Amino acid sequence: MTFSRLALVLASTSVTALALTGCAGGTIALPGSSSTPTPEKVFVSAPLTGVNYEQGTPEANGLTGPSVACKVDNSEAARPQQNLNKTDMVFDEMVEGGLTRFVAVFHSQLLTTDVGPKAVGVAPVRSIRPMDPDIISQFGGIVCYSGGQLKFVNMMRATAVFNASETSEQGNHTFSRLTTREAPHNVQVNVKLLAANHPEIAAPQQGFDFAGTLAGSTAVASGNSVAKIKVAFPAALAEWVPNADSSQWLRIQDGKVDTDSASKEQLHATNVVVLDVKEDRSYADPKYGHIPKAVLIGKGKAWVFTGGKYVDAFWSKANQTARIILTDASGGAINLAPGNTWVELKPADPEGKLTIVAGASASATPSPSSTATKK
Repeated sequence: MTFSRLALVLASTSVTALALTGCAGGTIALPGSSSTPTPEKVFVSAPLTGVNYEQGTPEANGLTGPSVACKVDNSEAARPQQNLNKTDMVFDEMVEGGLTRFVAVFHSQLLTTDVGPKAVGVAPVRSIRPMDPDIISQFGGIVCYSGGQLKFVNMMRATAVFNASETSEQGNHTFSRLTTREAPHNVQVNVKLLAANHPEIAAPQQGFDFAGTLAGSTAVASGNSVAKIKVAFPAALAEWVPNADSSQWLRIQDGKVDTDSASKEQLHATNVVVLDVKEDRSYADPKYGHIPKAVLIGKGKAWVFTGGKYVDAFWSKANQTARIILTDASGGAINLAPGNTWVELKPADPEGKLTIVAGASASATPSPSSTATKK
């Protein structure tokens, strides 16, 4: 090869290299390739469940709307209730006679509460109770109930929560009466329509603290295994058992499998939180006697159950609109797993009793009866 030919080859090679690298050192895309990087997906977290949804999806867009908290009957005549498996949170509270009722809070799954040819939500909805303003105010949003004693209704109306009762919602098609149930256990509320009617109401603040995964939750990471949870009220018994892979707790009410009438599935929760609460007995009624009010502004003991395990905890709530904080003995945050939560408001001793039946792989040495009873 002659000198002139060699110089021509080297010059051609240099030009090619320069074209590939660019004068600034950056890579120049070859024909047919794309220089635009694939954008990373952005997720938003549901405030009451910690579940992440991709930004821009209908599920994520639905998180900007208000929550709807409904008072739900839990008497034997009321079961099975409707759509409790669509809730983000449920509070199980003691009412007169030692029975229980629920505060069912809907938010992240409001888009999926249509059942059958008619859009319906939750049933049977019942009347308000004195502890409900302190439970519901942390969410803001909307509360729905069938009615109630005037003093309790006025307590609820005194909050910043939008009150939707069977009387106030006349003509809005949000309340209806089921023909398949007898009164007073037949009030049905279309929670999806109720929320859609009030786009001006803000989404709720964060509920509990959440880990990113089930495995990262505090109870799973450091707790003791559990075979069964029993929360005894004077005239009601709530039990929870882990499902086959311990990812969910399955509910049993008064010794019977507790189901959702809409899906026919057993009621389930990713997290079960038991709060030890005092009961205010100052609300006297000539017919029902003293109507209990769970005292939720303050602090007390708690137990957190996730992934087939549990940890001891403490709860605190600074004021009516503050969220409930769960901490360990050193003040560190207790993180739940992403998913729905049921909160059992266990009356303090001697009215309420918590029994934790240890699982086979419990890290702590069980008692001879394999149970631990908390009062």
